[in-house]
Amino acid sequence: MKCPRCNAILTEVEYDGVEVELCSDCRGEWLHAEELQKMVEHHDHVFSAKEIASLEAVNQPIITVEDQSRDVLNCPYCETIEMERFNYADTSGVMLHKCLECGGIWADKEQLEKIEELVDGWKASLNQDAAKYGSVLKKISAEETKELDRDVSISRFGFVNAFLRRFSE
Repeated sequence: MKCPRCNAILTEVEYDGVEVELCSDCRGEWLHAEELQKMVEHHDHVFSAKEIASLEAVNQPIITVEDQSRDVLNCPYCETIEMERFNYADTSGVMLHKCLECGGIWADKEQLEKIEELVDGWKASLNQDAAKYGSVLKKISAEETKELDRDVSISRFGFVNAFLRRFSE
């Protein structure tokens, strides 16, 4: 496969237990479908609070429509399919490219490390967030379960009525 940025040949390397394709020139990385998820769930290195705090700079740049239109990359696996640009976790500021055909993801130099730092920061705040928002989340979950149960019982009732009507005809 060739790098979508500079056309150099990608080389397979191991990154946190996942085989990724690395560009030796621009240092971008190609991940096949589902590999990013595996990587963030099982990465070995845990970033320090100082490293995580340094991510504030990542969240600052504003990406304009003009920037997005110039950053068009074709999938290195599918070759002719244009990848879609997206913001990892919607608000992280880490812009990646995803092929909608094969599900692969292109990350530019050092973006995978930034993603791991973000995930470590989120994990570090998880207990605090759970304590702060846990009761609200439980209430929402209970309301959704109640609504789902109501919808299912209506569906069952309709099915039973339709079944009985068929027998009575």
